[in-house]
Amino acid sequence: MSDGAPFIIVFCDRRGWITRVLRDDLDIVAPLPLPRPFSAMVVGEERSKTVNFFLEMRKNGLALDWEFSLSSGDEIRTFHFYAGAVADSYLVVGADSHRQVLALYEAVFRDQGDTLNAAIACMATQLERAREDGDRDSDLYEQLTRMNNEMANMQRELAKKNMVLERMNEEKNRLMGSVAHDLRSPASIVIMAGRTLSSLLEGRLRPTEARLLDGVVGYGEFMVSLIDDLVDLSVIEAGKMELRRETLDLVSLVDKVVGFNRFLSGQKGIELRASGEESEIAVEADAVKLEQVLNNLLSNAVKFSHPGTVVTVEVSAGADTATVAVRDQGQGIPEEELKDLFKPFATTSVRGTAGEKSCGLGLAIARRIVEAHGGRMWAESEVGKGSTFFFTLLLRAGRVPF
Repeated sequence: MSDGAPFIIVFCDRRGWITRVLRDDLDIVAPLPLPRPFSAMVVGEERSKTVNFFLEMRKNGLALDWEFSLSSGDEIRTFHFYAGAVADSYLVVGADSHRQVLALYEAVFRDQGDTLNAAIACMATQLERAREDGDRDSDLYEQLTRMNNEMANMQRELAKKNMVLERMNEEKNRLMGSVAHDLRSPASIVIMAGRTLSSLLEGRLRPTEARLLDGVVGYGEFMVSLIDDLVDLSVIEAGKMELRRETLDLVSLVDKVVGFNRFLSGQKGIELRASGEESEIAVEADAVKLEQVLNNLLSNAVKFSHPGTVVTVEVSAGADTATVAVRDQGQGIPEEELKDLFKPFATTSVRGTAGEKSCGLGLAIARRIVEAHGGRMWAESEVGKGSTFFFTLLLRAGRVPF
């Protein structure tokens, strides 16, 4: 449920038996039948300590920062647990460290908001009943009131923090876009000056001087490419990417982009092919954005492939979606690195076969463009055999011919 730290969140009865699982990222409790003793998920030598954990809750209404060792598969993990009385039950939450408590509670409110709202409502009802009956046990009343106030305060604090984070994120996107835009002009001037000097001094430069001048132009072009990616990313992160959708033939678009990229692949001695059984596939999409996605995937395939290999672009149509697959015979990507492949600035241990550079933004931008179209993107790879990058697009309703 989370890409971050694992959490465990359960309800227990007064005996210390788990009656309901709200969250179990380690799959320790969820697969087992309930009710089940809380001590059952703790390693043997620490089970007796759980008795004192629940005794403290019965006495004080709260139990804070208790450490228990849990058996998770083949490893033992130490979790910090916090618990409090909620009506006739205990809400028990755990994380890897006490520093994750805020993150844990934030996750609870995000993923289980309805459950906690119900718990708060239950406590409020119980307090009201106590007032009406005149039977107000002072300790229980104080515990319930404290828990109710703490939960309400946490909700307010989380809402404030979320608002601050949203404002900071918007400011970051504006700053990144502004800086990237301001950097593009001088970088473009460097490229233009380098090309002009190469033209004016053609035949008069020594080999070392020519290589240095080519390096100036090459690094200038890389800088402009990076700046363009930063501008794109800032627009996407700000939620301001506009799609100019039109009815287009995906097969024709792929053929066009493959044709343009054959010059690049030919320089490295790599053959670029387009294949597919369909002659036309109608989609509603932004042609410019799709060309950006295809150019990124093809340039990556060529970048990480060796001369004499083949890069194939396959286009197919299913019942509701069209699928594009860019398949290379390159170096492949280690399995453990695939999960971070589409994150901004993520790079792998694989390097371009001709020393090409990568800033780690292209795939992140490509995936977000595809997702904005209602599709998805993923990769499959095997080291030493190559990689295949897939993305899908929704077919035009009814697949009306052109």
